[in-house]
Amino acid sequence: MPLPMIDFRKALAVFSALAMTLAIVAIALHFPGQISMDTSMQLYEAQTGRSVSWAPPFMSALMRWLGGSERGTAGVVVICSLLTYLSLAMVANSALRLRAAAGQARLSILRVTACVLLLLNPVLLIYVGIVWKDVLFSSAMSAAVALSFAAAAAEGRRALAWAAMAAALLAMALQIRQQGIFMAPLLLGLPILAVAAGRQGARARRIGAASILVATFVLSLLVTQALVAQSIANSGDKSHSVGFRNIMLYDIAGIVARSGTPTAALPVAITPQQREAVRSAYSSERIDYLIGSREAMVWLDSIPDNQRARVWRKFIRREPTAFLEHKWFVFLALLDVNGIDGCLPMHVGVSGNADYLRAEGIAEGSNARAIGLYAFAEWFFDWPLFRHWFYALVLLAAVATTLLTVMPARLKGMCLVLAFATAAFYLSYLPTSIACDFRYLYGAIPLITMLWLVLLAGGLRWRWPGTSRTQIPQGISP
Repeated sequence: MPLPMIDFRKALAVFSALAMTLAIVAIALHFPGQISMDTSMQLYEAQTGRSVSWAPPFMSALMRWLGGSERGTAGVVVICSLLTYLSLAMVANSALRLRAAAGQARLSILRVTACVLLLLNPVLLIYVGIVWKDVLFSSAMSAAVALSFAAAAAEGRRALAWAAMAAALLAMALQIRQQGIFMAPLLLGLPILAVAAGRQGARARRIGAASILVATFVLSLLVTQALVAQSIANSGDKSHSVGFRNIMLYDIAGIVARSGTPTAALPVAITPQQREAVRSAYSSERIDYLIGSREAMVWLDSIPDNQRARVWRKFIRREPTAFLEHKWFVFLALLDVNGIDGCLPMHVGVSGNADYLRAEGIAEGSNARAIGLYAFAEWFFDWPLFRHWFYALVLLAAVATTLLTVMPARLKGMCLVLAFATAAFYLSYLPTSIACDFRYLYGAIPLITMLWLVLLAGGLRWRWPGTSRTQIPQGISP
């Protein structure tokens, strides 16, 4: 018996209404935002206009523009909630429109239900109100992806306008978190593909559209960088220099802890007592335990700044097995292979630097909504939804499904670009991870959700290997 079908317009209404409802619920639950130590430092930067942390200054500048203090955090909660949920709905709706244009204006109830369940992922509801740069970064990327798919479903100037907005958002995302440096250029392929790979227009026009998007990206980057620099002084390149320093120190400690080479034969002088201190403090879960060991840090800090990179390379050359083992187990910890204990699955309430919070007039503590939210989240801590290895497997399944799904060629190409960028996001932490905090890979969850929304709402049918291809109407496939 065939499954009941729903007209695509009704599905559009369902997705839009559900997304808006979830965004409003998220804002009500989190308002004016969950504040952690990192947030307290960025709030202080927003108030003083001076960088005191190693974080990229964009989020501090944004909260300053929003009014600082709780007005700033509340603004971030509203922005992240709306961008995340409305972007998910926009992606599903754009895929539905492309499906309808290809001659299939109805969707099975099973596919609609699957899309609804994707939107209801509790991890999204739990995270969108935590005032972390990771969440803002994810929201900006999600909005850029959604606008790119909207461009693919539109025509002419409207398509170019959606794509230009996507390029501008990616320029901002590049500045929010360190991974933006490579994620933004990779995802820029989506709006370019959306407007430059269609049949419409001559080749020169398509090249011109792509050039406009690249120029929009570069101009937006330069303008926002200048505005941020005016708002937050003394940031410099700390977000990258401190990050590289910590990565190298963590790698050196990991090699020393895991190597079986006798202490006297290690590339750099270290006493047996110092090595034992490093071994005792080292953990594949996070660098923080190492930083908390005075004796271990005395030895690591004894390596001169101008010699650190040379010593790091020397350790890698001399102890490649220990280095690779260290990197691999740190990455597995980030993927939550051993669970989320010690990996900060979420944060609720207000905590952080007491002086900074006092200067902002913000009281530490947790209200009833925050306590209830944490109790709600605990229900899911043992579910695969709170394991990044699960989402990595879901991403692989999405890639296989994309290759086996009949859909407009331009849509399939965009799905593959999105999957590649998401995979690159995961793999970027293989060389750079210094902690297993769940938030670090949170940005992949909305992207993978969008990928499946496109497959479910936009795919025409499955095509198993060896079967013939379905002919797609002209004007739909580039």
